[in-house]
Amino acid sequence: MRNASLRFFIVFSIFLLLWAGGAGAVAAQSGAEHQHDSEEQAAAGTVETVWTCSMHPQIRLPESGQCPICFMDLIEIKKESGADRQSLRQISFDERARRMAQVEVQPVVRGNTAREVRMVGKVDYDETRVGTITSWVNGRIDKLFVDYTGSHVRRGQAMARVYSPELLSAQAELIQASSALQRAEHSSNEIIKKTAARTLEASREKLRLLGLGDEQLRGIEQQGKPTEHLTLIAPLSGIVIKKDVNEGMYVKTGSPIYTVADLDQVWVILEAYESDIQAIALGQQVHFTVESYPGTSFQGEVAYIDSLVDDKSRTVRVRLNVINVGAKLKPGMFVRATSSSMASDDPGRSSLLIPASAPLVTGKRALVYVQLPNEKGVYVGREVILGQRRGEFYQVHSGLKEGELVVTRGNFKIDSAIQLQGRPSLMNPYREEVLGVDTSLPLLFVSRLNLLNRSFAKLSQAFHGGDVGQQKATLTQFSTSLNRIKEDNLPKKDLLSWLELSMLLRSDLILLQEAEGSRETKHLYGTMAEHFHQLRNRFALNDVAATRLGSVELREKISLLLTRYFVLQQDLAADNLEAALADSASLSPPADAVIAGLQETGFEQVNSFVSRLTKDIHLLGGAETLAEMRTFFYSLSLTLAQVVETFGSVDDVPIYVQFCPMAFDNKGATWLAPSEEISNPYFGAMMLRCGEVRQQITE
Repeated sequence: MRNASLRFFIVFSIFLLLWAGGAGAVAAQSGAEHQHDSEEQAAAGTVETVWTCSMHPQIRLPESGQCPICFMDLIEIKKESGADRQSLRQISFDERARRMAQVEVQPVVRGNTAREVRMVGKVDYDETRVGTITSWVNGRIDKLFVDYTGSHVRRGQAMARVYSPELLSAQAELIQASSALQRAEHSSNEIIKKTAARTLEASREKLRLLGLGDEQLRGIEQQGKPTEHLTLIAPLSGIVIKKDVNEGMYVKTGSPIYTVADLDQVWVILEAYESDIQAIALGQQVHFTVESYPGTSFQGEVAYIDSLVDDKSRTVRVRLNVINVGAKLKPGMFVRATSSSMASDDPGRSSLLIPASAPLVTGKRALVYVQLPNEKGVYVGREVILGQRRGEFYQVHSGLKEGELVVTRGNFKIDSAIQLQGRPSLMNPYREEVLGVDTSLPLLFVSRLNLLNRSFAKLSQAFHGGDVGQQKATLTQFSTSLNRIKEDNLPKKDLLSWLELSMLLRSDLILLQEAEGSRETKHLYGTMAEHFHQLRNRFALNDVAATRLGSVELREKISLLLTRYFVLQQDLAADNLEAALADSASLSPPADAVIAGLQETGFEQVNSFVSRLTKDIHLLGGAETLAEMRTFFYSLSLTLAQVVETFGSVDDVPIYVQFCPMAFDNKGATWLAPSEEISNPYFGAMMLRCGEVRQQITE
């Protein structure tokens, strides 16, 4: 329902703009920054006119008519050629369109801003300052000195008198024990004296437990007469909040008679939404107001945050300790509280902040429109990851840089215009179908894209297996593979698609790394898998297995051979014939081990690999000059590259295929290297840095 309302708002806004300003104002504009630029593009034939439906933007026809879905009249828009676009989400508004859309921008800033949390609650008694007066004996209430609730009492004040036969018999025992001790004092038998003393002390203790004090005990012993009543006193100062008995009632030991509360300090119980708990901490000062004293602000300290969330209200109880000056705060009063927090996600560094009106938020993802620098009226949609909202600002974790101008007003209208263009927007996710492999793509880009494809296969396997540790490891590996892909020299149409898809995947990575619980993780992984499926479809990638052919032992043997190979490559680049001859001899043992491992795989092309590798090692071992060694080194490089691509290696470093176009009379030759730095083994010092990186064949 919410999405439907949002969609209607967007479409209705753009419809009004079209009606007021014509097709050239917002929806029909998408050519250039100013009107004369659009005219120049039209004259050059770079602006394509299409007809679409304001309710169904996916309908795009070459001529006017009615929408085949809702039968509304189609509207005319002009579609950009895309030659100068930096993003699929880019659009430009001329000055008139900007005025009608009321577009405003503000810079991204860095700083710490207070996060204001609003809560409601009520005043309550401080449970640590509530006392209950109970009967210490079975008996009858003969007198209540405080006979109504709400009475103010002082600590030690007499509250009630209780008549108890049990109390009388205990006093009689005390009097008898006291007399017995006096008689025993005249006896010469020490045992009798000690027994009489212990009996007297036991009688005293019994009466103490019944509520009599030491002074009362001394009076009873001196007078030799028991008291008929027990007087109950207030244990603390406060007000009587409950009276449980009336005069003449019989009570049992432990029966409550009064409940007294000290209101010098009270509790304020607040309800905070679970999304705001991060901004509340123990010891934090919270300001609040009550209806009884408008304009007066009270203050309390957070003393307790409940560990449970209420299932119905999705709130957490927060308790304040408040000094109740003048007893103004009454239990039951309604409270409105405000808490401000200056906390930052990174205490050592201030956060990136954007106005709260800038992002178009959908769940945990958000879309922000950024004005391109020095291009007023040109806006690019950027997916960002937001942090906590702090007052009128959002923290930004990724997707923006300090100083960039973000659209804070008119962003819905910009998104509507882009949606009408049929390009990715808030309500129109990325969709693009490309059939076949584009042979114009740079080989290095393609090779790294294939490695990313293999990395995602491992990630997918880990998430389906449910191993949390493996999931984190594969996410890190996928992130590394994604960051290694460079868009240099990509054709324009492929560049825009790659920038869009890589932006979505980077957001997926961040959200997955911050996911809490298996349910959220599963949902976010599903979104990431959909985005990667679109990447595979766009760049015609094949589904690959998570693991390469062969065993770990074979890959370890290949890594040992590569280590010796790289030493030989460096010595050839240094024109060191003596060292190169020694290196070629050292290649034989690891090569034999690889050959044995290949023969155990049962791979259909293994015989070709074995024969070629055997021949290359033999020829290198018989070489005597640098020229001969470089010729046979090239043949070995081709063989090793295919072996590594098929079976992989266990080294942590990536392996690159590098190319020199001038080797062997400008025929060109490749070699393998553990880094992107060029050290040409075919020319050595003569042209040491001649060459380029063609491919990356391991992660």
